Amino acid sequence: MIATCHCAVIVLVALLTTLGNSVGAAAAVQVEFTQAAGDRVPTSGWQAAALPQVWAHAVDDRRALWVRLHFYAVRGQPVALLSDRIRERYSVALNGTELYHSNADDTDRSFEWHRPLFLFLPAALLRSGDNTLIFRVDTDNGRALAVGHLTVSDEGRMRVLYRQILFLGVAGPAAITGVLLILAAGSLLFWIARPRERIFGWLALVGLFWAICNLQYFLDVAPFDDGLFWTLNADAIFLVLWAGLGFAAAFLDLPRRRRYLISSAAVCAVGIAVRHGLIAVGLSPMAGYFVMWPVALGTIYLFALACRRNGRVENVVMLVATSLSVGFGFHDLIVIATGWRGVGFQLQPYGGLLMFLAFGFALGRRVLVALATVEDLNLTLEQRVRDAGERLRLSEAERQRLEIASAVDGERARLMREIHDGIGSSLITALAVAKRDRQSDNTVATLKRSLADLRIGVDSLEPNGGDVVMLLASFRHRMKREMTDAGIAFHWKRMTAPSLPWLDAVGALHILRILQEAVSNILAHAEASNIAVDCIGAPYQGAAGVLVSIHDDGHGFTPTTSHGRGLVNMRSRAASLNAVFACDSDPMGTRLTLWLPLSGRR
Repeated sequence: MIATCHCAVIVLVALLTTLGNSVGAAAAVQVEFTQAAGDRVPTSGWQAAALPQVWAHAVDDRRALWVRLHFYAVRGQPVALLSDRIRERYSVALNGTELYHSNADDTDRSFEWHRPLFLFLPAALLRSGDNTLIFRVDTDNGRALAVGHLTVSDEGRMRVLYRQILFLGVAGPAAITGVLLILAAGSLLFWIARPRERIFGWLALVGLFWAICNLQYFLDVAPFDDGLFWTLNADAIFLVLWAGLGFAAAFLDLPRRRRYLISSAAVCAVGIAVRHGLIAVGLSPMAGYFVMWPVALGTIYLFALACRRNGRVENVVMLVATSLSVGFGFHDLIVIATGWRGVGFQLQPYGGLLMFLAFGFALGRRVLVALATVEDLNLTLEQRVRDAGERLRLSEAERQRLEIASAVDGERARLMREIHDGIGSSLITALAVAKRDRQSDNTVATLKRSLADLRIGVDSLEPNGGDVVMLLASFRHRMKREMTDAGIAFHWKRMTAPSLPWLDAVGALHILRILQEAVSNILAHAEASNIAVDCIGAPYQGAAGVLVSIHDDGHGFTPTTSHGRGLVNMRSRAASLNAVFACDSDPMGTRLTLWLPLSGRR
């Protein structure tokens, strides 16, 4: 036994009565308490407790707290005693006969203060009418002594109520403590793996400190010295608040969170010092707990401010969970300080679970948002990959086209060089020999036409970029000498036609052959003095295109009675270009037109 002890002793007795003797239930009529040393029931010093609660302080070193309960019972009716908790070691006696000891002996260090007491009162010890229950509560470590709410009523009702209190007040907090330890360990491992995610480090601290606060529900025997165990248990609530504020600062990504953490740590340190100081001078340590309320209210304020700035669902959920957790702690402090029964069990253990559930919800929301963002990014990335693939395909197709075009240009250049140096050179030599040997005019003319045909064929191989005007200019250059020798004037009119994207070497050769055939017919049959060539952009039946026309002033002919192949060949070549060929002739001359589509050939 410790020589000197000044501790606060709270005795709270709330008697839940039923309908009375009319239904056969027991009913308490008087409660008394006193403090006395020794094992014998005190014969004096009893004080009546003012129902439904009483408040008392120990002012000397007497350890035992005695509580006497008088109640009426009806013989034959099953009666049971229920108390939500009794602090420290205790024994219960009914009508002078001891019924229960909470500890085997004085060396038994197990504690049951948080467990409800359900005690069936044997019918053999009950008397009809007045009965007396006496509680003796004592300790050897200087802690407070207390007897919780006492109820004597029918056994069935008390058993149901006992199970409810045991589940909510003991089994629930014990399970929550295990869950918090597991969640804290998981959060700690996650933080170790990703140190930048500080929020998981703070969450691990919250879970650890909350589990320390709740170890009294999880353990029946202190794992080390009783005094140190209860000191850590009591001081851990300050650490929970500090870690909770750190978690809030990390969750909300506050810009000045270091300031909040330092100031809250100082307040919690003051609260711990005040609590220990009050214990040292023999006063109730409850005032120390109220020092921590600025930290708790500050945490609520931070979440409320976050909700005001950004009313996201996760912020609102964290605000509600934090407010409820702080409210639960306030509820438990009021119960301990005043003897108020409250909801009938400690709420503080459930606060930690609420915080973790709220964080789990917030984390789930963030994960869903992150997944949605990732899905959007994946869709965007897939679209970009498809676009890049399409561009790559087009680029590859363009590269192949350029390679083919380059190969064609090279082969065209080779053919032009071979034609020029081979057939062309041979024709020029043959023409020179024919002139020198004074061959017939027909031979010389044939060689000249052959050389002109060859040159027109070579001109068709020249890259033209779809420029019809340039193609006509090349034709004029090739036919100029022949026109001059025939005494025919070559007139060029409008030359403002758009380019034809589809015009390749084959198409150019068809156009040149049509023009060559037209000029040859004029030289051979028309006896014309002038030839006019016109080239303009002109639509045909709503389609854009280029109109090329050749008009001479010869004596004309009747196209329907012409038996030559010239017109047939020109129409055939025009059809292969998806072009429109027309021939109009009268005694004043002949007009040939060739309309070339802009959109493309067949």
